[in-house]
Amino acid sequence: METKTAISIGLVIYAAVMLAVSLYWMFKLRKPADYLVGGRSLPFWVLTGNITAGCIGTGVIIGGSGLAYAHGWTGCVWPIGLGVGTAIAGLMFAVMRRYQFMTIVEEVASYYGGNRPVVEFTNLTLFASQFGWLTAQIIGGARVFAAATGMSNETCVIISGLIIACIAIPGGFKSVVYTDFFQAFILVSGFVAVTYLALHRDGGLAGLRQNVPPSYFSPFGVDTYPKYGWWQVAGLFLTLTLSVIADPGRRMSMFGARSETGARWSMVCAGLIVIAFSVLIGITGMYAFQLHPGLQGRETDQALLWLVINVLPAWLAAFVVIAAISGIFSCANGNAMAISTFFVRHVYPLVTGGKYPARPLFAARILLICAFIGCTAVALHAGTIVDFVTTFLRITMSGLAIIILVGRFWRRATWQGAMTALLLTPVLSLVAMFYFPKAFWNNAVILTIPGFVAHFVVSLLTPKPTRSFEEVAASLSHERENIENKSLNPI
Repeated sequence: METKTAISIGLVIYAAVMLAVSLYWMFKLRKPADYLVGGRSLPFWVLTGNITAGCIGTGVIIGGSGLAYAHGWTGCVWPIGLGVGTAIAGLMFAVMRRYQFMTIVEEVASYYGGNRPVVEFTNLTLFASQFGWLTAQIIGGARVFAAATGMSNETCVIISGLIIACIAIPGGFKSVVYTDFFQAFILVSGFVAVTYLALHRDGGLAGLRQNVPPSYFSPFGVDTYPKYGWWQVAGLFLTLTLSVIADPGRRMSMFGARSETGARWSMVCAGLIVIAFSVLIGITGMYAFQLHPGLQGRETDQALLWLVINVLPAWLAAFVVIAAISGIFSCANGNAMAISTFFVRHVYPLVTGGKYPARPLFAARILLICAFIGCTAVALHAGTIVDFVTTFLRITMSGLAIIILVGRFWRRATWQGAMTALLLTPVLSLVAMFYFPKAFWNNAVILTIPGFVAHFVVSLLTPKPTRSFEEVAASLSHERENIENKSLNPI
């Protein structure tokens, strides 16, 4: 059987199984909370798979393997940063499960006395960011489809968007969590198989080391960078770690857990799995370089896809493509559910003056249909993925991570300090990006420091908060009753 035929058959089977799981959970829904946060009854083992798959998306699969192709063990930094951030988020923030928040915005609101400017700035920033992430995942899926099947990019973008929509929309967050569990198993198994092939072929790691530049095996590949090696790697690591702390999808997983303990340890276990997965990404990228060292610049993003089409046997190529698609679509599903939950909980009442939709599930599904149409249309005209991801993270997520960390551990933090950090951090990142792109201080390690300092200074110079965390959290819980406990209407 030809490779492309095997891949096409595998993708059809994969899509059919994922759709069947989503439809199953659609008929099991009993209330809006089931759709929006999984009914807050999700077991530890399912959440671990969900979080693992949600971490390993387009950035890790395409970006991380491409980075390993070009810089050796540097490719591991991408999943390691996400894994460390995931474990830290579990240890530091799983306690928020006891307040039954629906979104990370509610958590931020409780840190800062329910202040409207901070809440709405965070709300709209994260809501818009999920559209950008969903678009990136659609592009990533399309790239895999195009390379694996030979179809046009336009066709693959439409197919990618359609499959993600069919998985996410029917059953909501509960279906996403269970499909992610299966996708995590496929994902890890596929890359284990490729790694075994790479190491078995040329005498293990020692054989691989002989066939790539020596700098690839320096600690985290830092010797492959002409300047600021450790500095560049540290900046990438910090950016990815902070991005998880402010990630609405990971918070939704924690909020949907059956217990606080389950929320905490599912995040920690998922983080450890993602860190271990980094080794598979590094070896896969270097294996592709060993066999085909001719890719340059942005072409390195195609390293994994070249390996699949030109080297792997048909059955393994199909398995790896499905594994890659599983990781990408898992992230996309999480982004989609964040969009729907944010819309019902925050955006709709913001537009209607505090009113909530009479039929939350209907509103969420209609919004998702519109979101997928819009994101697919943008994906048809978008460019590269990795540059977008790294730039976007530093501009949008670092400031949010700052106010979340400070608010969590310093009750003296004020909304004025939070707004200062939210505005200052992206401005500094944009100035550095456009006017000082090669400066050594154009790095997340340095650029996040002014945000922290400004937050502390402004908070000390402004009045203490008048409403406690618990008071705001209780008020938000009362608001949520207008959504969560409605009787379930058809559609």
